[in-house]
Amino acid sequence: MTEDTELAGFCCEELAEAVSPDTTASLIEHDSGLILLNLGEREEEGETGLMLATIHFCPFCGTEIQTDEDIEAALGAVEETFN
Repeated sequence: MTEDTELAGFCCEELAEAVSPDTTASLIEHDSGLILLNLGEREEEGETGLMLATIHFCPFCGTEIQTDEDIEAALGAVEETFN
């Protein structure tokens, strides 16, 4: 198996190991393909939800992993499923 195959699309081993689909993780891979930073929980109007932020660059190696266009396209696809 090559290194590229082992990383499954991630820029570095550290990011591949840190990203999880688990919403309690610090770095989350959303169903849309976005990698999001979990900023914690927030309560508003009696409901608790996660505060998530998009990231453009890998926090480990500095490689650009998501462009503005990638993020807009993924968020657009998410919005379409809720409308």
